[in-house]
Amino acid sequence: MSSDQTPNAVEYDDEDARLMLAVQADDPYAFEELMTRNQSRVRAFLQRLVGNALLAEDLTQEVFMRVFKHRATYRQEARFTTWLYRVAHNVAFNALRTKSRRPETLFSGVASSSSTTTSGFENVVMERTGASPTRQIARLELQQIVRAAVDALAPRQREAIILARFEGMSYQEIADVMNLSPPAVKSLLCRARLNLKEALAPYVEEGKLPL
Repeated sequence: MSSDQTPNAVEYDDEDARLMLAVQADDPYAFEELMTRNQSRVRAFLQRLVGNALLAEDLTQEVFMRVFKHRATYRQEARFTTWLYRVAHNVAFNALRTKSRRPETLFSGVASSSSTTTSGFENVVMERTGASPTRQIARLELQQIVRAAVDALAPRQREAIILARFEGMSYQEIADVMNLSPPAVKSLLCRARLNLKEALAPYVEEGKLPL
């Protein structure tokens, strides 16, 4: 065990983490590959979070600039994506604070949901509708309904849902990203799911959602 590791540190079998350690060693090719592997998912996460494609593009670039700038602070004690999404979380909420005079430019996903990326929650609903060609229009309508419900959540609730359903993160990993305790994450997700259930209830009653 190296001198800079704690006894409780865990070394994950994580290609991104190995690349990040190479970045720490000033390998420019490793950083390029790290960006190639993760840029799209970070952009998609930020777009779902801030509801603005152009802003998400700018924030994605800022995220990776911070990753490089603060590369020396990375420790392989958790999955690299947890550390990466913590950086993305901080960048997004700093942008929210900076633009607080015009909050509609952020977290207004319903108006900006042109992305075809779906969350895990949306995918579960999609799978239950079947894949017959005659259902394609209905599926597109359903996708918009579910996306609008997710986008209408409060920012922190939406982020928790995205991380839990789309990124498959545990309570502890979400807590690490959002600077919360695991019980606080559990409570946040519970409120988010209740709000989604309430928002989607009319569509369930109409038979549009097979929930």
